[in-house]
Amino acid sequence: MFSTAVTCPATIQGWLVERVADYTERAPHQVDPVVPLAELGLDSVSAINLCGEIEDQWSLEVDPTLVFDHPTIAAIAAHIAAEFVVAA
Repeated sequence: MFSTAVTCPATIQGWLVERVADYTERAPHQVDPVVPLAELGLDSVSAINLCGEIEDQWSLEVDPTLVFDHPTIAAIAAHIAAEFVVAA
């Protein structure tokens, strides 16, 4: 089981910012968590890869439509954090 610190939205969001920055070839400070991923330049292949990384990072089963259902980093982070609250 993950600690609360690891599963809080801010921690998850920070991790997602780093990953999206890598995929979009930006510095993390250039990635705004409330801007839609498509506007940041995340393509569909990278979105699918990000879903796989989320599964690996948090041992969650993630539907590939996650990035379309929750189109911003902030929304994805909140969704992931909520998954841990439901599981608790």
